[in-house]
This record gives sequence, structure tokens and C-alpha cells, in this order.
Amino acid sequence: MDDYRTLRKGIPGRRLRNYVDKRRGRQGGRFSVGRVLRFAGGLTLIVIGLGVGWLPGPGGFLAIIGLAMIAIEIPIIADTLDRFELLCRRIVRSVKHFSCRSRSSQIKYSKATLNSDEQSDNNRGDS
Repeated sequence: MDDYRTLRKGIPGRRLRNYVDKRRGRQGGRFSVGRVLRFAGGLTLIVIGLGVGWLPGPGGFLAIIGLAMIAIEIPIIADTLDRFELLCRRIVRSVKHFSCRSRSSQIKYSKATLNSDEQSDNNRGDS
């Protein structure tokens, strides 16, 4: 339960790396069968997730869970997932900002985007 609190209350963009560092400090960097099993389980979930990811259902989520299991053992992957968390937060914040706009401003924004796309397509055709 303490591990869950560490992740939940961690600073976005550093929470997984801090968790990995805390675990490594507790284990003293020793080799253990548990570490090998977590790594193997993570790889298995990634392979299964990639194999069934095209089917409707939780395939992609299995791969993400597998990455998280491996990230617990490899700090570089933990750093990458921390950056991915920040990217996802920015995307969600942008979508929320866009969805909070009035309907008329959304339509104006969409038309402006379409017009700029059409102009860039026309410019490519002129070359």
C-alpha cells in the first residue's frame, strides 16, 4: 500500500522514477528472482498486448501495463514513461480547453484550420 501512495502522491513527470529509486534503495540493488519474474511478466504482457492490440478490447492496455512492470526495474524506461505522462497530461489539458470553448468559437477554429490546410494543399500543387 505504501508503494501505491508513493506513486499516487508523486510529482507528475518524476513519480515513476522516484518509485524506482525508492525500490532500489530498499532492495540494495541486489539480484532477486522477483525482479526477473516481474521483467519476464512485463515482456509477456507487452507481447500479448501487441499481438491482440488490433482486436477490440484491452490489448493496448496490456502492453502499457507490461511497460510499467518493466519500468519498475529499468530506470531509463521509467524516465520515458514519466515524459509520456506529461505529454498525455498536456493533450488532455488541450482537449479540455478546446471543449470548454463556446460552440461558435469551436466552429471558427475548425474552419480556420480547414482553410489553412486547403491553402497549404494548394501551395503544394502549385510547385
